[in-house]
Amino acid sequence: MNKMTEQEWQHRVRSQPMAQFLSESDVLDSFVDVGGMEQFWRQWYLHGFVDVGVGKVKFIKGRSGSGKTHFLRHLGIISQLDDYVVVSIDANESRLATIDEWYRTIASRVAWTELIDWCASSLITDRLGYLDFDLTIPEFMQWAVQTHGRSQAILTTDIRDETDKWIRSLDLHYEWIHPIRSLILRRITGESGNEEAVYRWLQGQKLSSHERRDIGVSATIDRRNARAMLLSLAVFVHATAHRGLMVLIDNADVMARGVRTEGVPYYTRGSRDQAYEMIRELIDESHQSAYLFLVIAGNPDLYENQKTGYPSYPALWARIQSEIVTAQWNRFSDFVDLDALWHANRDDQARLFDTWRNLAPHLQFDVSALSSTDALPVVELDSVRRTVVKALTENHGGMDHGI
Repeated sequence: MNKMTEQEWQHRVRSQPMAQFLSESDVLDSFVDVGGMEQFWRQWYLHGFVDVGVGKVKFIKGRSGSGKTHFLRHLGIISQLDDYVVVSIDANESRLATIDEWYRTIASRVAWTELIDWCASSLITDRLGYLDFDLTIPEFMQWAVQTHGRSQAILTTDIRDETDKWIRSLDLHYEWIHPIRSLILRRITGESGNEEAVYRWLQGQKLSSHERRDIGVSATIDRRNARAMLLSLAVFVHATAHRGLMVLIDNADVMARGVRTEGVPYYTRGSRDQAYEMIRELIDESHQSAYLFLVIAGNPDLYENQKTGYPSYPALWARIQSEIVTAQWNRFSDFVDLDALWHANRDDQARLFDTWRNLAPHLQFDVSALSSTDALPVVELDSVRRTVVKALTENHGGMDHGI
């Protein structure tokens, strides 16, 4: 991996969160759970709450360098290992003004073929009882006929019956039933059909009326039904032996920006209000949003700007604010201020310094995604960023050694 020059390093430290350039292993090694917040979320929300059928929406506020991206990346990695399907979204890259835009962005990042394969495999072993089957799914029909002497016609009927029973046991939107059923059956039996169109529909893409009739659906996923479709996605994810669906949205402060930036989504007052109303609805219906855990992170402008931030939409702002303010940090609050959390946990800042100082000699930064055009405004480093920079520069004896 190429070393970064002193000038490049200084620019990147000041312009973008360093967590964006860390490998997954380095994210795990360098993470410090300030105030034990992540562990608290895992204990109280991810185990025994979201995974038993209740949804939750959380908010993270922090200045650049406070660790928002690092927190989200680490939470995502750990949660994947803990059997959650994790979708990470950078709001600087994906427009999220309406619920159908949210659905398309989330659904396009889901590994649909892996989920369908799990359904097919579970159907074969658990519902049809072929525990001795250890080949690939498309080989099942021929294997069952040759090994167990099954009639292909009768076997196909059994597969269809068990698939129908399984799907009907789930709380899915009615439009989902035929597409999911057809994908499972085609995967096992090899039946012909327009699989590509089915996956496109599930991802929220628009299909022609002819394509929709061909795959057995009548509606396009749009603003009228996208929230129900999103909830169906979470239910389907849980039905495939996952705990739930985790959606992590970083840089959500883009919604509160008042100036246009090339290549970055821009929100007018109307589109911003639509986005805030949608988040308000997700909060109000979170108790019915089974298996969905949503985290939205942004800089202070999103939470403090009276004209363009959350305070500009009272219906949403009233649901984010904590009604009870105490000297002791309330971990159950759905609003986490990372700057305040670091300030209240000085021991964690010291631990952060020691962690990065020890890792500095062998930290590898992923700079493969850098280009000459990606640049963000230089920001003032806060105490947490300075802690990391100090640890790195001390270990390397100055910037001239590079990273």
